[in-house]
Amino acid sequence: MVAIRVLTAIFTYAISLCGIIPLLPWLPLFLRVTLLAALVVGLWHDSRGRWQLKPWMQNVVIVPVFVYYALQFGRANLIQPVISILAIMLAVRLGGEKTVRHSTQIYALALFCLASSTLFDLSPAFLAYLGFLLLMVPLALVLLTFQNQDAAMTVSTPELKKILISALMLPVLALPLLLIFFPILPRTQFPLWHFLTPPASRSTGFTESVEPGIQSSITISRALVFRAEMEHLVQAQLYWRGTVLNLTDGNKWTRMRRIPSERSAFSGKLVRQTIYPEPTSVRVLIALDRPAVLSRQRITQFTDGVFELNGSTGRRLSYTADSEPDGITAQRAVIDRLFYLQLPKHLPARLKALAADIVRRGKDDRARVELLENHFRSGGYHYSTRDLATGDKALERFIFETKRGHCEFFASSFALLLRAAGVPCRLVGGYFGGEYNEFGGYYIVTDAQAHVWVEVYIEGTGWVRVDPSAFATNAGDVWKAPGSRSLKLRITLFLDSLNYAWNRSVISYDFEQQMNIARNVGSRLQLIDPSKTVRVVVPYVFAGFLCVALFFVIRRSPLLLSREQRILHRFLKTVERTFSLSTDKGRRGLFELAAAADNVLVSDFVAIYAGAIYHDRRLTDDEYRQLQLLLRTIRKLPHLT
Repeated sequence: MVAIRVLTAIFTYAISLCGIIPLLPWLPLFLRVTLLAALVVGLWHDSRGRWQLKPWMQNVVIVPVFVYYALQFGRANLIQPVISILAIMLAVRLGGEKTVRHSTQIYALALFCLASSTLFDLSPAFLAYLGFLLLMVPLALVLLTFQNQDAAMTVSTPELKKILISALMLPVLALPLLLIFFPILPRTQFPLWHFLTPPASRSTGFTESVEPGIQSSITISRALVFRAEMEHLVQAQLYWRGTVLNLTDGNKWTRMRRIPSERSAFSGKLVRQTIYPEPTSVRVLIALDRPAVLSRQRITQFTDGVFELNGSTGRRLSYTADSEPDGITAQRAVIDRLFYLQLPKHLPARLKALAADIVRRGKDDRARVELLENHFRSGGYHYSTRDLATGDKALERFIFETKRGHCEFFASSFALLLRAAGVPCRLVGGYFGGEYNEFGGYYIVTDAQAHVWVEVYIEGTGWVRVDPSAFATNAGDVWKAPGSRSLKLRITLFLDSLNYAWNRSVISYDFEQQMNIARNVGSRLQLIDPSKTVRVVVPYVFAGFLCVALFFVIRRSPLLLSREQRILHRFLKTVERTFSLSTDKGRRGLFELAAAADNVLVSDFVAIYAGAIYHDRRLTDDEYRQLQLLLRTIRKLPHLT
């Protein structure tokens, strides 16, 4: 026998944990400790069956805390006081006696706490906790109704199974409504707290200007930037284009938006990507270098391969791009060379001398690029994010003295020397590399992959991608191809694929997608031919009716009954036929039926059957064989009329 009160207590604690755990990371330390203490006190009280904390004591405790957090409520602090009050109320109820009323209050508070966690985070874990609550709350409420009738009630295991199965039907029946409301109801694409207090701009590795020398070291961030659903490519093709920097003023490179028109020609194999960037304030749309087409409404496309989003930013979006990743973009017309040869007013003498030497030894642009590449390869340059040159002469010191720097140093100095040598070039800012997730078929690109490289214009060839950072002595260690994957990494990628699916199917689903679905449904309805539809639908309708009919026939078949039910079914039919007695379709009592038959064989059958079933156990094999023998003997009796 199982005590109903014990079961309700177990469900109550489980439900409260489903509400507390998702909110716990966002609560102050004091509230975390309070909730843990309340949980321990509540378990201790429930194990002893006595509750020393009376309701009036709990109310005395909660009132000053409530007033304290209520006074903190203000325009600049809307959310924290509310969730703090919810947490304190839940802690008070957990530490006290779990009456029927208090238990229902705990269920409501747990649901409110779980909902409050979405103000800070919209991870897939929320769906798991919500699913548990939707299953457990109906079960707990049904058990509470029994506890309300008799606090000391106990039930047998078979009775408990029936109660729990009946209670589970409530969320199961509500499931179709959830499926209907999912595409109809709108949802936010990021935590609601962002509506009230827009977060500060995310610190990313990508910048829309390059200025080496402003800091002696940089910190690597591994925050997710975007995912790109596409085929697997070799490492050398994983350059992600963001912006083009075409104007230099000493150490700093920026973008002039008024650029000379270009006519690019794409003749190679195009790679299709579907990009899912994380919300950011940056308007630049990232795509595999170099993008030929980017399908997204309300964008501005520049002829140098830069795409910018028009309208509001900071929300989840997706777009598709077709790119030619080989690193060479042919041109149908000659570019404006003078525009891409602009130099700062004051160029260091040592830098001018190096450029003059390259011009003297190189007879054309291609030869000069090769000479500069050889200079960087053999010059002992080291890729580093520490101990960097700073100040106005940072680039000069990098080239001739320290020879330590990150991609901004390599690309800026390389482009500056090329322009000084009369070779048109520009900087490209974006990302390089990425972790391929085979579980979802997409690349994961983080801030750590932020990168800057150079595009050089070669007459007769077009724009050619050159990555000066690859000439560093330790480039192989910095950008080595991924090797064998550890179990930890594979698990991380699998979990990320679940998060990716969550963002695609739930978080990114917005009003625009709802309207698209509605328009598609409307257009398809207009194309329906009624006569043709009837001819197509009728066979399926007939098949459906046939399946329903078969279901009811099979449902009534004794084959689906248990062994005990089958032999009882045969016994009732035999008694009706042999003794001409009505069993009232099984609703007549067995002992009453035995008395009416007035037969020793019938009485023996009922005694054996009732001795097992009425004591909540199944028939043993020996009892089942005895019942079969009695049943065969009864069938041989002459029929009484």
